[in-house]
Amino acid sequence: MKIIDQRYLESGNRYSTQPCLLSILEVDDAVTPETTEKLQKRLYHVLPGLRRLRGVVGKRADAVPPVVELVQQTAIELRRLALNDVAIGFVGVVPRMQGRYRLVLPATAGAPALAMATQLVSAMLAGRSYNLKAGLAHLRALADRRRKPRGYLMHTARTILMSVIPRRTFSMPSIFRVSMPSSSAAASS
Repeated sequence: MKIIDQRYLESGNRYSTQPCLLSILEVDDAVTPETTEKLQKRLYHVLPGLRRLRGVVGKRADAVPPVVELVQQTAIELRRLALNDVAIGFVGVVPRMQGRYRLVLPATAGAPALAMATQLVSAMLAGRSYNLKAGLAHLRALADRRRKPRGYLMHTARTILMSVIPRRTFSMPSIFRVSMPSSSAAASS
């Protein structure tokens, strides 16, 4: 399972009135319904809030396997835990591409949450452990960094050598003192 493509969609798009992230997920055919049920139980144990997300993901097609919905729900739950924000997502089939599915998440922290969800689900499918606390701390740090305004200037090698002209000595030329050369003076030179 891997993310093939991601695109940022402006507000007022096909899926939402808010900006969102459209991702294409490729899933192997080796994931059976029995494996998905075991995975779901393991995820419910690790992320108890995942049980409440049954109706949050809207389906655009009936051919979406349950593991894709589970990845989407996991991404939404991880985003909720990191940002303390409730979100809604959509899942759909990519036409004429077997094994590829559309996942739509809100734009804020959508890409890192989906990447973390695919890593978590892949690790659990393979029977490996995943450090959820470190992943959530990373998501929170990304969300905090995006929320903080950038209200300070940073000096670089280029800007430190620049001189700043004080505002009171700077003046715009007046339109009343503009002199145009005459055509005879321009022709004689």
